[in-house]
Amino acid sequence: MNFFATYMKAYEAVSKMVTHRFNSKAVRNYHHSQGFNRSLTTHNAAKVRGMIPIKREGVGSYKSSSSNLTNKLGKQKTWINEFEHFNSLHKIAYSSNNVLNEEIQKYLKVLKTNYHLIHEESTKSLDEKLAVVNKEWIVKVGHVPEVSKDDNEKDLRRQYLAHVNDVKNDHVPMINCQPGTSQFTYLCNTIDLLSSNKTICFAIDVEAFEFDTDIVTEIGISIYDPRENVHSLTPIIRSYHLIVAEALPLRNKRFVCDFKDCFLLGESLVLPLEHCVEFIQSLINFYMKYETEQDSSWERAFVGHSIAGDIRWLKKIGVHVPELDGELNKPDDIVEGKCVKKHIKMLDTEKIYSICYGKKGSSLGKLLRLFHMPHAFLHNAGNDAYYTLLLMLKLGDFNFRKQIGADDLESMGYRIREWFKREKDEPKILPMSYVLSVTNANNTKPKANDKGRKKPKDLVPQTEFSGSQWFQNARAAFKSTLV
Repeated sequence: MNFFATYMKAYEAVSKMVTHRFNSKAVRNYHHSQGFNRSLTTHNAAKVRGMIPIKREGVGSYKSSSSNLTNKLGKQKTWINEFEHFNSLHKIAYSSNNVLNEEIQKYLKVLKTNYHLIHEESTKSLDEKLAVVNKEWIVKVGHVPEVSKDDNEKDLRRQYLAHVNDVKNDHVPMINCQPGTSQFTYLCNTIDLLSSNKTICFAIDVEAFEFDTDIVTEIGISIYDPRENVHSLTPIIRSYHLIVAEALPLRNKRFVCDFKDCFLLGESLVLPLEHCVEFIQSLINFYMKYETEQDSSWERAFVGHSIAGDIRWLKKIGVHVPELDGELNKPDDIVEGKCVKKHIKMLDTEKIYSICYGKKGSSLGKLLRLFHMPHAFLHNAGNDAYYTLLLMLKLGDFNFRKQIGADDLESMGYRIREWFKREKDEPKILPMSYVLSVTNANNTKPKANDKGRKKPKDLVPQTEFSGSQWFQNARAAFKSTLV
């Protein structure tokens, strides 16, 4: 059998396995959500180590747990201070680097000048293109279609506006953050916050059940704390993937693939919803609050991709989220020369991309590809939080921006459009490692000298790193990540 035939056979095997798994599971979950009396205690998924059998799982169990949920920690308590390493971080103060700060301000000054010139040239070029459009319409119908109650004129107006939008969409660069606007201020403040290495970044991602988006199935958290990275060559990033136990059998498949078993950064922590909330709240109360004078010398930020939706989901399950500064323009509250309140920032990778390059093609996967960042198994909340954090750190790193040409908006615009073209023309890529591993596992045959029939190797649909572990409480789950 030639290579192509082998590949196609393997591809068909993967497609059949994935389709059967997702379709059958999603249908059963949907029936359950609609009130069908069916048990969902058997998981068509990877094994969860130490799992205690639960009498009820699925939509009904989740709704019952969420309706009776109490947040025991509230807005202030955290048990993370019980661990010596973390408690010692309160004693570390931010030390300003004058040389670095000068380089950052120099970069921002050049950025302002360049964006101003780019905006002027882009606006002039676009106006010339739109003037040509108007001339074409005058030649075609004798005038530029205006707003009118006449049906014929309305139709012409719609065609005209479609023509204008096509020209704008093809125009490069379309700058959305000329100096002096709130968008440009947001970009500059993001770069200053991250390049100076003075901001504790708390990245979050939430996955919900597509048949009922009020149900949270996974929460991913990745944290970059500069206090842990003062003397670190390799950045220390702490990543957590929480799977809500009550929603364990609920599987997505209609709009996105379900990769809750495919966390790439360690062990997935399976917890009851109440303890997921406690786990998240303890982290927020530790990282996003300050207890000492040294603490107040650091900035703090929630990070996400279209983060407002993730914040709403956290609040929906009972997590207390502090007041956030989404525009990065609120000054600290100072009383008698001392800072009494520092506003928690909200850094959004989708917003930064849209400010610089427009809204088209702003999905997390496309951004990771655009900035040459290897990735896999998106739509696993833990992976998405981690990749979003890395992306945000790069977008806010003035040196990275210079090296990759992120502020050459014309070149970036053409690069983005080239990816669009390739995505439209080229087939969807399926990694060979996936299909060949399935083929090898399914084609296990007994050898001539084997006695009796050899049992085919079982397939487990999860990543090979650490799998999932059941925990009865949040503190035990957190402690397991320190080993």
